[in-house]
Amino acid sequence: MSLLIDGHNLIGALPSIELGARDDEQQLIVRLRAYHGFSGKALIIFFDSGDAPGRADHLSTAGVQVHFARRPQTADDLILAFLRQSAQPGQHAVVTNDRELAGRSRQLGASVISARDFARKLSPANRAAPEAAMADQTPSPRDPAFADLYSAFLAAEKDSARLSGQSAHGFAWWQEHLYGEDVTLAENAVHWLRRFAEPARALPLLLDALTHQQARVRAAAALALGQMAAPAAVERLAACLHHDGSSLVREAAAQALGQMPTPAALIALQAALHDPKHKVRKTAAAMLEKHKSNVRLKKITQ
Repeated sequence: MSLLIDGHNLIGALPSIELGARDDEQQLIVRLRAYHGFSGKALIIFFDSGDAPGRADHLSTAGVQVHFARRPQTADDLILAFLRQSAQPGQHAVVTNDRELAGRSRQLGASVISARDFARKLSPANRAAPEAAMADQTPSPRDPAFADLYSAFLAAEKDSARLSGQSAHGFAWWQEHLYGEDVTLAENAVHWLRRFAEPARALPLLLDALTHQQARVRAAAALALGQMAAPAAVERLAACLHHDGSSLVREAAAQALGQMPTPAALIALQAALHDPKHKVRKTAAAMLEKHKSNVRLKKITQ
């Protein structure tokens, strides 16, 4: 049996990965490669539209295929299309917390595993139990099941070092790369502008980056504006939350609006409770609850 993973939905069920982080998809892929390494199960991961629409061969490995939807399709559409084309849909299980997707998958003959339950299987503590029954030795970090985790750790260190090493570059250099073809550099430009540029100079560029061609850059810009708590960004972030075709960007916009609970931001978050994607609804609800908790705490301390 192969597992069809609703990628962003599963990320939302994992406490160790933050939805909207610039590498959240890569973090999930790393975790699932490790899971495949010890379980042997074939995994097919479907994400909403991203920077590599179609089959992402550069991210796929033996036993783990990665697909990104092409707009206006969603990951749900790809999963259902896969099941319709399958000669034996009963040989597949869909991993998701999305009730609509779960119901339609069952109608097509597939079984369903909740993302919440599957997330527990990805926990190192839960993985250790069956392996301990087979052998007394603790798995080595050099074990193939952990190789991708080690590589990802080194890659993250290199990315961090590159950004800090380039902090000496000036505003004009980063402004140019914000609009360049290198997506990683464009994301780094967003981070640099938030960390090092004067807010008055960074704000117009970050607002403009909300219309960037790449969803990863738009999401990074939304999160940066949230960290800046810039009231001038509320209207633009609300527009992203309502209209952006990428649920990743909408989720990031919801997080950002949660950092500046103006009346307009709260209205936008309320509307997002009806978003078609579970992870966006979940984030909007969490941001609204955070605001209510802050109001209650303020009343108590007054």
